[in-house]
Amino acid sequence: MKNLKKKYPSLQGKFLISSPNINESIFKKALIYIISDNENGTMGLIINKPALKINISSILGGNVKAIGKQPKVFYGGPVELDRGFVLHTDDYKNSENLIKLDNNLALSSDISIIKDILLGNGPSKSIFAIGYTGWDSYQLQMEMKNNDWFEIDLDNEIIFADNYKSKWKKAISKIGIDSNLLNNAIFSPYTGSA
Repeated sequence: MKNLKKKYPSLQGKFLISSPNINESIFKKALIYIISDNENGTMGLIINKPALKINISSILGGNVKAIGKQPKVFYGGPVELDRGFVLHTDDYKNSENLIKLDNNLALSSDISIIKDILLGNGPSKSIFAIGYTGWDSYQLQMEMKNNDWFEIDLDNEIIFADNYKSKWKKAISKIGIDSNLLNNAIFSPYTGSA
């Protein structure tokens, strides 16, 4: 008899867009890049919410202002807020703690990449985030069945866009939802799949 076990529907390498019925401040209008997703759980980085009161100077210390324009620090999520992650193009190979991802991207957690970015020797495009988002085994699939999240294919232009405020709006428009219409809509907290 054949094993009829379904293959896990991984969202790795995709975007998660928070639906309008999420009003929790952390995830309201959040755009998350899914780094890994399997039967054991899910990890992602919020890529459109800046970290409040945190900048590169506060992380590295010293006088980094003299180096030039400092990259914005993003709030990657509520898990492990004492860890930093750099989501970047895979044209940078100097990090010891580098993980190759889908879509010509990589994830680094080595402080040397931040110094290289500040010196102009880093990857061509990058986002620095403090913390990450995480879900237990199959938790994200349940939230998706409750219509809390929409998934779309990755768009590198949205990930690395300078205007972080427009990222969610651009992503939600890719699935055919006019974000201007959402401003006046009222959503029930009791939505879900039929």
